[in-house]
Amino acid sequence: MKKFRPAVMADKEQFRELWDISFNDNAAFSDWFFNNRFIPEYNALIEEEDGKISSEVQSMPVFLNVRDFVIPSTIMVGACTHPDFKRRGYMKELYTYYMGMVRKMGIVLCAHTPAVLKTYFYVGHYPVSDTAFIKTDASMGAEINANVETVSLKGNVSNIYRCYQMASQKYSGIILRSYADFKLKCADYMSCGAKCAFISKNNIVTAYAVYFDDENGIYGEEIMSVDDNDEQEIVNFLINEGKGRKVTIKLPPQSKSEYNNGIKTIGPRNVCGVANIQALLKAVGKGTPFSIEIKDDVVLENNGVFDFNGNITDKKPCLSAPVYAAAQWLFGYRSLKELSEEGLLNVNDMAALNELDRLFPKQNCHIVDEY
Repeated sequence: MKKFRPAVMADKEQFRELWDISFNDNAAFSDWFFNNRFIPEYNALIEEEDGKISSEVQSMPVFLNVRDFVIPSTIMVGACTHPDFKRRGYMKELYTYYMGMVRKMGIVLCAHTPAVLKTYFYVGHYPVSDTAFIKTDASMGAEINANVETVSLKGNVSNIYRCYQMASQKYSGIILRSYADFKLKCADYMSCGAKCAFISKNNIVTAYAVYFDDENGIYGEEIMSVDDNDEQEIVNFLINEGKGRKVTIKLPPQSKSEYNNGIKTIGPRNVCGVANIQALLKAVGKGTPFSIEIKDDVVLENNGVFDFNGNITDKKPCLSAPVYAAAQWLFGYRSLKELSEEGLLNVNDMAALNELDRLFPKQNCHIVDEY
């Protein structure tokens, strides 16, 4: 009989073996990742009778900034099932176990970036942020008016980190990084050969790009800025670096940057699951005098009628919502009115809905981290 359990350090070798079977990461990155990012307490697995791991979920602890509130969370870095055990429903079972496991650890949210967006809808992990992309198959270059410098991500990157800190304040859902977190993220990028370009004014970095430059062209992985014009200059720099080659640049959803010879798209990219809706309501709810009914097929403890202090209440709910719709609204990704118009809410008090939308307006939602 298969067994569900948290990982331990002794599982690392099997985790790596299943990772290598399932993903196409280069060896240098995987070596770095498993030596520095394998945190067994935040991983879950299915173990077969012979001791072999048949399915695994791997994550890391982070803090998400939701409407300027700090939320204990995880970010998923990988989930896979061995080919011999696919199509048995293992992943849904494991995700259900995992969400309950991290809930007991005090985790409230689980964010990640699926390769295929709809992959985790069946466990209630729905989009909470959009991402913009500028793409061109053959860059013709672009004029650069600002002084763009390059820097190694190894060593002192405090000036780049300061830009991240300032820029991240614009977004709900973004990961809150300490300087130590930022340095570790830079090391992640360096394990894959990443480069960094930035613009500085009066010794303050106002925009930067972490990017990859290889035989496939240019890929702008992390672009953050405090100035729209400087972000455009960073985009122009990347387009110029990729002249004659394919260029893809990932940007925040509200980005105004453009490239006339490329295609710009904006769409959902990051998803989030709720391990503890009561804790989320308590954190961001502001003690609002209303109640909401939550429905969740995965984390059964999330079911019930709650006030906006996260307490169970016997008051008639103003509205009823699946947990993922409540998360989209609480993040600021969608309004209650939008969700209602799509039939995702049962509304018992329209005046309360309008007041809640006023109290909790939509936000610029962005999660820059892929893992």
